[in-house]
Amino acid sequence: MITRKLTVTAAVGLHARPVALLAKLATELQAEGITVRIGRSEDKLVAANSSLRMLTLKIGSGEEVLVEIGTDDENRAEAIFTEVAQALAAD
Repeated sequence: MITRKLTVTAAVGLHARPVALLAKLATELQAEGITVRIGRSEDKLVAANSSLRMLTLKIGSGEEVLVEIGTDDENRAEAIFTEVAQALAAD
């Protein structure tokens, strides 16, 4: 597992569009055996393939989130973090 803090840059925070993009990405990665979890802190992470769980986090614009990628491949994780960051910026 590789974790990193990322900032939500979408103007209204973690709302329907970025959540949908994250859920789609997480579902695709799950087919490869890679999990993605997101939250404010390590003990409060939720599965990113669940839109409802991510929406209940009520994360606003400018907040940092912890993203956990279920792989030990650092190159693959870096590519996934880039995609997650793009989703967190979607308005």
